[in-house]
Amino acid sequence: MADITLWKPEPDVLVHQALGKTLEEAGELSAIIARCLIQGIHASEPVSGKPNREALFEEIADIDAAIQWLTEVVGYDIDRARADRKLAGFRRWQQMLEEDTRQVRADDDTYHCPICAVAITDDDICATDIEMGTCHAACLEGLPVVDLETGEPVEGKAGTFRYVDPPLPAIMDEGSSR
Repeated sequence: MADITLWKPEPDVLVHQALGKTLEEAGELSAIIARCLIQGIHASEPVSGKPNREALFEEIADIDAAIQWLTEVVGYDIDRARADRKLAGFRRWQQMLEEDTRQVRADDDTYHCPICAVAITDDDICATDIEMGTCHAACLEGLPVVDLETGEPVEGKAGTFRYVDPPLPAIMDEGSSR
């Protein structure tokens, strides 16, 4: 009996490269997911300043392309029925988590950001979303700024305020919101 399992690498160069590229992209996606967990999805990479959310969705696009290429190279389609069952399970899980979050909020009169669900404290910097109301300003970073009266996009940054300040349009820059 051998102490190791003997094997040879994938001999087909295209399959080998498609597998390798998919693995590389999966590693990059794993790294940005870890950064989003550690720093927050609405934070930015400390050195480049690139928003974590933007980097996350770039890596999702990259892995999606790598998977599509791999399936083309090996001549195999994704099992849609399995993927649909998995997605349905994720959605049931999401519903359960949302119900738990609503119950915690019902037991606590603290206001929570409607985007990240984290309690907003008196010193937090906030902005107003035209549909969701008061949110952490960082949670709205990268979203378009609109005129509150017309709903049309405008140039510039949305007005921000400390949560203890009343979120009235008069204290916001140029009456704009996200």
